[in-house]
Amino acid sequence: MEIVQRRDAATMLPIINDHVAPGTVIHTDEWAAYNRVGTLPNVSSHSTVNHSVTFVDPVTGTHTQAVESYWNRCKTKLKRMKGCVAHQVPSYLDEFMWRERHGTSRRLAFTNIMRDIAAQYPVP
Repeated sequence: MEIVQRRDAATMLPIINDHVAPGTVIHTDEWAAYNRVGTLPNVSSHSTVNHSVTFVDPVTGTHTQAVESYWNRCKTKLKRMKGCVAHQVPSYLDEFMWRERHGTSRRLAFTNIMRDIAAQYPVP
């Protein structure tokens, strides 16, 4: 996740391109900024769903429910914090993404952070 000042194509497309691996398949809603996602060099396929009609395209099965759910979990985490300092929001997002990937429990988070620290700073 990345905080952006604008949600237009000029802002979004370079960010999307920088964060996707070659051959990536992308599913989006029909927000105008996403119209040219399929032209990005790393994107092999781009399909859309029209949310004013349905949330899952009945022909292609395209949906954005996974990313909507991910963003909802992030917002819930930030709300549980009962506010946050604006300039620290990027670090809160980083922590959220790390915990989603590596630390779904306190014990697992501790084990994985210690593993990551040991990998980053090996003892000679």
